[in-house]
Amino acid sequence: MASNRNEGTVHRLMGVSPSLFNGSVVEKLLELRATICSFNASRGVRTAVWYSSGWFLQWHEGPAAAVEEAWLASQSFRWQGAHRVLHRSQGPHGLVDALHLSTVHSRETPNDVARRIYSIGRQHELGWSAEPAEIWRQLTAPCLLDGKDAMAAVARDNVFAVTSEFTQSVDLVRAIADKHRSQVVYQRFADGSMLGGDVGAAYVDVVEGGKVARVQALSRRALDNNMVRMSLQQMQCIVLLLGNRPQAAVKLANAVADLLAELDVWPAVRLVGSCPETCDAAAETLLACLPTVDLGMRQPDVSGHAPVQAVLDVIADLRRRPTPLARDRVLDPN
Repeated sequence: MASNRNEGTVHRLMGVSPSLFNGSVVEKLLELRATICSFNASRGVRTAVWYSSGWFLQWHEGPAAAVEEAWLASQSFRWQGAHRVLHRSQGPHGLVDALHLSTVHSRETPNDVARRIYSIGRQHELGWSAEPAEIWRQLTAPCLLDGKDAMAAVARDNVFAVTSEFTQSVDLVRAIADKHRSQVVYQRFADGSMLGGDVGAAYVDVVEGGKVARVQALSRRALDNNMVRMSLQQMQCIVLLLGNRPQAAVKLANAVADLLAELDVWPAVRLVGSCPETCDAAAETLLACLPTVDLGMRQPDVSGHAPVQAVLDVIADLRRRPTPLARDRVLDPN
């Protein structure tokens, strides 16, 4: 897995098109992985493709001629409608792998996505000089709270990631959504590897104290996906939901430590679990890798249930604290 983006300037192009495909778009995109990766490898191009509610977004990076060729090649697919360029610029790489695939599953309609695309176009006309990664986040992971404009996805002040070995984190996000009467958005991510399938994630946006916070659920496998990692650049805290298996907790803690090691600013880390032995194993692993990380533990009040209140308490506590320090300014207390 690549951990660093290549240096140097490349051509970046982002464009959208409506879907005319009848059937599973996810299966169609996975089917095309080998073809796209072969095309990109021979031309030095990197590509990200996103789909939601009848719309595709493409993001290509590489030599200008090769990027233009990739953009024109996609227009030959009869299952896509008229293409429209959303962004074109020169700048550093934002993509890590030869291919990233992402799909979103929510209650949004094609008209909802079209309005967001139009809003991005209008912002550009009004002078919003956004990097491709910002456009990607705004379009592909929108804030769906009533009354929030499209910029809420960019301006959100806090992101809290919750990860677990299996599906506990998704169950917790669903419970938080029910508590706040908010909508859960489900995501699928895949890369160009033919050896593995896709991985899942989910998020919910909630309002407390007049501020928007996003709680995002991730599996341990999802932490290895570079597009998922990019979505966590604004993360303030990552919460590990731990069961009663110390060995599984150590694997999860190692995956989180690997993720945080790439970030310039380390978020706080909170362990939520009812088994002291499991929490201690995870804590020892994290501190061995990241000695100065802001680490804490919280035991859920009700064992055997999604620890919703424990995670909400973590969010409330951290929102009252200052922004985390840059890694190069964190001092070892010893």
